[in-house]
Parts: sequence; C-alpha cells; structure tokens
Amino acid sequence: MKKIVTLLSAALVLLASAPAFAQASVGAGYFNSIDVVKSGSTTNSDPLSGFYAGVGFTVPVASGINFTPGVYYGYAAKSNATDLIITKLSGKREDHFINVPLHFSYGLDLSPDFRFFAYAGPSVSLGVASKVTSSVGTSSGSYDRYQENSDLNRFDILVGGGVGVEIMNMFRLNIGYDMGMLNRYNNTNTAYRRNQLTAGVAFLF
Repeated sequence: MKKIVTLLSAALVLLASAPAFAQASVGAGYFNSIDVVKSGSTTNSDPLSGFYAGVGFTVPVASGINFTPGVYYGYAAKSNATDLIITKLSGKREDHFINVPLHFSYGLDLSPDFRFFAYAGPSVSLGVASKVTSSVGTSSGSYDRYQENSDLNRFDILVGGGVGVEIMNMFRLNIGYDMGMLNRYNNTNTAYRRNQLTAGVAFLF
C-alpha cells in the first residue's frame, strides 16, 4: 500500500509540475500484459488482454525532440474453462496497474497536418491489484496475488518504445512495446518479468 500511495503521489506531482506550455493529451486503447517466466531452461509466456487510459504531456526540449511523461491506468484479464464432463472448472485472473512513462520522442512533420514520431525511454510500473478467481461446479474461491508474505513484487521498471502519427494536431495514434527489467518474483530459481504492448489513440489539447 505504501508503494501505491508513493507512486500516486509522485504522479500527481508530475502532473502538477507540468510546464504551462506543455501540450496535454488524454489517451486510451488496447493493453496486452505479458508474463514471461523462466525456470531453469524453460521459458513460458502468458498474455492477458485489456485496456489502458490516462493523461500525458508533450514538453518541447529541442528541435523535433520532446519529453512525453504521463500517468496511465492499465487493466488486463484472462479467463479459461475446462469441461470435466461431470462438472466444469473455470478461472479468471484480473490485473490492475499504474504506469508512469518517462519517454522522449522525436518527430518529423511530413505535412502541415501530419506528423510522424518515434519514442523511447523507461516507465515506472506498479501492480495495484492482481486477483485470481476459480470455481469447480458450484464451489468458488479467490485469492490476492499480492497478499501478505507473497513472493510477487508490485514494483517494476520497463524500457521500450514505439511509433505513432499526429493528425491535424488533434489526434495521435501510437503503438509501443515495453520490456520489464526487474524480476518480480522472490525466488532464486525463477525469473518472472512482465512485458507490455499498447496500441491506442489520444486527443490533444
């Protein structure tokens, strides 16, 4: 909880300290969170799909170069079910994140109304909640993956980038990919990292 409060406080400070000349944006889109687990010589990936939404700023740094921080909420989930003939086994996992990208971008004006850009940099990510619900027949239960004494870490640092276009200085379309740098699992025999894919649209103000 302390980490959640700390990151949210830092995000609010980031938003409040944005320069008056910064261009604000509100964006949302597709969010794909990918768990990559390596144990020994075996590596498995498990994708969860959902959406993201949040706000960002574009702060000019030099000719064509901008600093583009933001604060975004991400939700991703995965469901599965197995028919056991005499009963049914089903489960669902839901993850919630707060992501704070600290990217730099470089853009080229291809016409007065069309701008291409590429961006890269780190992102700070915090797992707010991760809940697994399962049921067998009429019996069901759930547990919190971040519960007390859990080996799963909430905090993560991701590094990545992407590309996009701005249209008429009103809309922005972008796609990006980030790779988790930290092992989120406190087990020396297992490496658990999280990558993410985003694709969405933003409205510029």
